[in-house]
Amino acid sequence: MSQSFIATVRERADRAREALEAARRAGDADTVLLAEADWEDMQRFARRHGVSIDSPAEIPGERDAGHVEGPIS
Repeated sequence: MSQSFIATVRERADRAREALEAARRAGDADTVLLAEADWEDMQRFARRHGVSIDSPAEIPGERDAGHVEGPIS
């Protein structure tokens, strides 16, 4: 896997995480839902391609937002 691909995935993951944090600070529920979905998609994409991304144990506000870890049933 090329270093440029890895760098691009990490950069995109950083932007998705930052967008989620900004949406939570703004308090717009619709934007938070979209940003959460984007962040989760990036995490799956990175895992699928074996790219390690910085994934904090908890994104600020995650507990307050009612985020539940695990598969959706």
